[in-house]
Amino acid sequence: MTLPRPILAIDPGPKTCGAALYDPGAQRVLWADKAAPVASLCDHLWTPHPETPWWGSSPLVLIERVRSYGKSGNSLFETSEAVGRLYQSALSAGLEVHLVPRKWVVRALGADRKDAPGGKTPDSKVIAAMLALVGPKGTKAAPGPTYGVTSHAWQALGLAVAWDESEALRRRVRGEG
Repeated sequence: MTLPRPILAIDPGPKTCGAALYDPGAQRVLWADKAAPVASLCDHLWTPHPETPWWGSSPLVLIERVRSYGKSGNSLFETSEAVGRLYQSALSAGLEVHLVPRKWVVRALGADRKDAPGGKTPDSKVIAAMLALVGPKGTKAAPGPTYGVTSHAWQALGLAVAWDESEALRRRVRGEG
């Protein structure tokens, strides 16, 4: 039996990214960072170091694809540049990498429905979906499967879990349907 490989999911920003390393077999977060510097992530993708959380594995890399939806500005362009750097670093390292639109992730998690758990924004609905699908954060003394996930790392975890849970999302991203 082949164990599923870890998924490194990245919610990109112009300077820092939310990132989560998710173990689909154990259904738990192995590592999360709410503000990982883009340059640091690129460096660790290109040349993993012993302190890299995914050292010794070849994670599947998922990066949220930037879409403007009619809005633009320097932050959007800088985030697009960061996505390109991250994507190229993963490819250069020989890793499988996919760009996934956020809209597809939110839909795959059911966070776009009016009756979805959580608050009124897709971000809070993604967090509610992660707590329901993966489990609680827990405490330092008794960490739960989402322990250490905060801020933008929730959106990265949502990307990883949506990919793991949704065959339809995987086919769509790969251009198969």
